[in-house]
Amino acid sequence: MSATLTPPGQERLTVVVSDPIGQQAVTLEGLTPTATAQEVVAMAMSSLRLPPNLVFNLRDNATSRLLPENQSIGDIAAKENPHVRVTMQPDAGLG
Repeated sequence: MSATLTPPGQERLTVVVSDPIGQQAVTLEGLTPTATAQEVVAMAMSSLRLPPNLVFNLRDNATSRLLPENQSIGDIAAKENPHVRVTMQPDAGLG
């Protein structure tokens, strides 16, 4: 069992990750709120068939803000709705 998956009976999140142009998406279920943006990117990369030689960031669909690699996905989850929608975005290398 991955460190980002929760045991039964504990809080879980569902994260829907879209590709950069919004044509495909993957649903990651059972993530802990402490899963980082970097971990979510790693889990979604192969399912979305994105080029492995590019660096991707996550953008929160609700706020359009880029998430720092170490930000936990639970920080952006709505308390009454344990679902998060994010979009993969190629890293622009701006800092």
